[in-house]
Amino acid sequence: MGRHFGRRSKTMNKKIFNKLNEMFKNSPQLLLDTQLLSEAIYGEFDVTVSDPATNIGALTDQIDKAVLEQYFSRVWQPETKKYKYSGLTIIDQVNALDPEAVLDAGCGYNEFRGKIQNLTGIDPFNDRADIKTHILDYETKFKYDVVICLGSINFGSTDKIFKEIQHVVNLTKTGGLVIFRVNPGIQHGARESKWIDFFNWDIPFILNTAHALNCAVQQLRTDTSQDKNQTLLNGERLYFVFKKQ
Repeated sequence: MGRHFGRRSKTMNKKIFNKLNEMFKNSPQLLLDTQLLSEAIYGEFDVTVSDPATNIGALTDQIDKAVLEQYFSRVWQPETKKYKYSGLTIIDQVNALDPEAVLDAGCGYNEFRGKIQNLTGIDPFNDRADIKTHILDYETKFKYDVVICLGSINFGSTDKIFKEIQHVVNLTKTGGLVIFRVNPGIQHGARESKWIDFFNWDIPFILNTAHALNCAVQQLRTDTSQDKNQTLLNGERLYFVFKKQ
């Protein structure tokens, strides 16, 4: 996804939470009428939530999940080949390691299937994944030589992001690599992405997280998606590689 964590932790999407709080303050009757609440949710967020919770935290999570699922299953299209460092060059980079097992966490359309050896792709929203699951819901005693996370750990609050990183590091063998492409808080252009809470990645967070999780940062670069005319599409991303110590 994105090219996207109980076991799933609360997402606490701030945009959705604040809008719901405003809606309840202006129209407290929504708390008493679930049919009216469902209609208001559809009108405001353009998603359908069956049996909406009247607890604002739980309802925020319900809407956040619906917004992400709608966007990444129906609207979003991959741009992997357009990235210099975190695009198709990853195929040769990973295969050169002769890995016994590779995990693509948030694989989206599973573009690396059949191209990277011994690959398993997981994704919560895309049917082309080998296993359809959220990152934090994926459990295995098996450890991977390489875990790829291209745009999948990007949504929600800092604690959620950290738990997702910690989980993929835990799925990696000692000495193994975790390859990331992340979004420094740039909003996507599609209307359906309006309510997605894009995490504002920055270099200090990357370096401090690596230290906290006993990883070394092997590479850290700015990566840009461009079209054939070299026109900036979605802005810059950060590409980095953790090596588990």
